[in-house]
Formats: sequence, structure tokens, C-alpha cells
Amino acid sequence: MSAGVQYRPTEMEISRGALRDNARLLKQRLGGKARLMAVVKADAYGHGAVETARAALAGGADQLAVALVEEGVQLRQAGVRAPILVLGGATPQGAREAVAANLAVALYDREVLAAMQSQAAKLDCVAHAHVKIDTGMSRVGVAPGQELDGLIGAMKACPRVKCEGAFTHFAAADSDEDFTRWQNGRFSQGLTQLRGAGFRPMAHAAASDAMLRDESLWHDMVRPGIALYGASVRHYLPGLTPAQRLTTRPLRLAWIQPGDTVGYGRTFTAAQPTLVATLPIGYGDGYPRALSGKATALVKGQRCAQIGRVCMDLMMIDVTHIPGVTLEDEVVLLGSQGDQRITPDELAILADTIPYEIMLGFGPRVPRHWLP
Repeated sequence: MSAGVQYRPTEMEISRGALRDNARLLKQRLGGKARLMAVVKADAYGHGAVETARAALAGGADQLAVALVEEGVQLRQAGVRAPILVLGGATPQGAREAVAANLAVALYDREVLAAMQSQAAKLDCVAHAHVKIDTGMSRVGVAPGQELDGLIGAMKACPRVKCEGAFTHFAAADSDEDFTRWQNGRFSQGLTQLRGAGFRPMAHAAASDAMLRDESLWHDMVRPGIALYGASVRHYLPGLTPAQRLTTRPLRLAWIQPGDTVGYGRTFTAAQPTLVATLPIGYGDGYPRALSGKATALVKGQRCAQIGRVCMDLMMIDVTHIPGVTLEDEVVLLGSQGDQRITPDELAILADTIPYEIMLGFGPRVPRHWLP
């Protein structure tokens, strides 16, 4: 398929306004007590990293966070100049590229520290690091105590690497308040070590859930991700709005009779005359096969059941109750139509997953269309 040519009526609309307004709401929630680092990793949770970064900054975000050096470089190449932290750290080679691109790196490894010092000396610049303190996630980071003391000693020998931040990540902020507070205590222990050694890092620990649940976890900065995209935590901050809207139009409308079946495995059998709309989207585009026979779509502002198994490229819905339905009618699979809305949270519950995976799942076969 030629670049830029679209023959299929399936696309993902993404609202800059929703992303900008969500960032503004989060900034207002902080009330000037902490800074806002907008997390735009993984192509901004499937929304598009560059445009999302710009929208978040327009809404008041102070800094940005990505997972990979490559993601930070992409933003720099697009002209984004705000501070950017690579949350996942880097290999020594990646760390050198991060220094060249003026990206801050999550620091927990002495070899990476040495690479940053060497590159900063070569380029006659300052390298930026945020020490990652492992407080119980057991993923990446350095533990408070002896491990952190070892890194601190190495940092003192690398004067071109500025310890501008220190952070941790909560493992169960949405489900285990006691463990979260224990983690926060461990983080405070690590901060005391760093500050006792003469460093003055900006501290951050809370992502979306912890930020909106407990102000005592804010420290100097917070790192909302899912909240920026209007999912999962909307009940904590009314006004957060999902920014994605997935739409298509039917390829075929056909009546089937009682006893007729639909799709692979014949999982749906018509109990009455049924008007079936075939839609040009499937699990090959990222619409989860796990939603087969569970999800609904919106047509003329009404919910229509998805029937049969979701195929790789196609899926079917029951539009029997929609008067005057045609091949030109818009079908919404995610987002709003009229006074109805299908949210990432709703689809995640039905698919037995999390809204992150729903939003991230739509692949390059689904063109993105940005709205103001």
C-alpha cells in the first residue's frame, strides 16, 4: 500500500484538546505543590508521542518521560526541547547517545555512569541523571543502603554527570496502601543517603494512581501516564477524557435467518432474522480477539452487539435494531457517539486485561487522524 493512501474507512481519531485539557487538569490538581512529568513512552500509550508531548506541554507539563533512548531522540528530532527522562535506563552505548541528545537517564549502573561521564567530557557538556532507587518493584534500580552507597561513591568521581533527580516506582499503588507507604519510606531512606552525600536531586515517585490518591506521595514531581490519556483513574479526577476514537463503516449489510451462524467456530447462532454488518477491522489491527461476543459498537448513537469471533481483518455486529442503517453510517468501536461512550476501561474489563493494553494495541494498519 502506498504511503498516505487509505482505501479502508477505518481510522483512529486522537484529540489534541483532550490531551491538553487532561494535562491542565492534572496540573491544577497539583496546585503548585509539585511539578508535572508527562509520561509519553510507548508512542504515548498508542496515541502518538510527538503530538502528545506537544499537547501535554501546552497543557502545563514541566517535563516528559519516555522508556527508551530511541523514544527521547525521536522527540528531540521533532523539535521538542523540554526536559526528557529515559525511565528505563540505557546500555552504555545508549547512554552516550542520550548525553548527545540532552536526555536525562535513569541511573543505577556504574558502567552506564562511566559512559555518561566519558561522553560528557568528549562533548564538553553536562550529562543528566536521575538515580533510580529500587524500593520493592525488583525491576531496575539500586537498593537503599550499601548498593546506593557504592553508586554514590562512583558518582562523586564523575563530576560531569549531574544528579538532577531521584525516583522510584510503586508496585501496587492501586491495591496495597501499606506496601506503597513502605516503599515510600524506603525511597525516603535513599533520598537521605543522596542528600547526605551532598546531592540535591528532585524527588519523584507517584504515577497516576498514587498522585490522585495520596498527596503525601507527591514529593517534588509526579509522573502521570494513564491519567493523561483519560483512562483507569477518571473517577478520581472528574473531567479527564479519553483521547482516542476508533471508527469505521460497514463493508457489507446482509440478513441472516434463524439457525444461521456467524464467523469461525460458529459461535453465534441467529435466533431470529438478523441484520449483520461486517466491519473492516480485526485483531490484525489490534482489536482484541478476546472481545469476541462480548463487546459492543455504536451506530447512530445506539449500542450494537459484536457477534461471532473477531477475525484477523474483519468483525461482525448485529444492527437489526438500527432503523435505516446504511454502508455510509459511522461505526464507533472506541470513543463517543451521541450520548454513548465506549471507554478503554470498558473494553479492558471485557477482554480481561488493562486499559493500557487496549490503547497501545492498535497497530500501524490503523491510520491516526489528529483533531484540534
